[in-house]
Amino acid sequence: MSEFKKINWGLGEVALVLALRILIVFVLGRFILPLLPAINNQILSIVDRVILILLTLVFALRIGSYHDLGLEKQGLFKNVLYGIAGGVGLFVLATGAQHIFTSFLAADISTNPLVKMANRAHSPWQLLIPVFIAGVMAPIAEELYYRGFAFSAFVKRWGLVIGLIISALFFAAVHLSSIWFWEIALVGAGLAMLYYWTGSIIPGIIAHSIVNTTRLILVYLS
Repeated sequence: MSEFKKINWGLGEVALVLALRILIVFVLGRFILPLLPAINNQILSIVDRVILILLTLVFALRIGSYHDLGLEKQGLFKNVLYGIAGGVGLFVLATGAQHIFTSFLAADISTNPLVKMANRAHSPWQLLIPVFIAGVMAPIAEELYYRGFAFSAFVKRWGLVIGLIISALFFAAVHLSSIWFWEIALVGAGLAMLYYWTGSIIPGIIAHSIVNTTRLILVYLS
């Protein structure tokens, strides 16, 4: 936890990045998107992730370093293995949570945004953009911000246990999904612990990608 104590950003920067992201995406979606008919919501989703990546990097690197964000080059092979193992474990965890929601709480699985994107795909080619958004852009952007940037600030402020809980709840809340809130929170907690144990966001990016991509493919095939 000493590594988290050394970061130079705090809760204010975490909140400001999120607020700027929401503001920029709102302006783009409300005023720019209607003027460009060729740009659809999927492209806006990609732009949203790019904005989050850029804002996180600007704020973090202005007062910190790549190391502070968990962007470690050393031990790449080991981190890839951790990411694969973590991804498999978190997918099993997410699938179990999903089974509880659908079986005991009568939750509608089609309300999950990932499921909606996969259901709209009528061919493997149409699945490529959702897979790119959920399996590439989302893991990179969200692990940078929610784990490398926000989780480290939470741990610095409140310690590991409280920081982990707040990180998981924050991650789930921002997804704006009441039905899938606890599943997202569980996965978020697992990704945060993966970052804490390894000191790198690379395993989290890989694990996050495995969870999202596998879910999309299975929904599409079913």
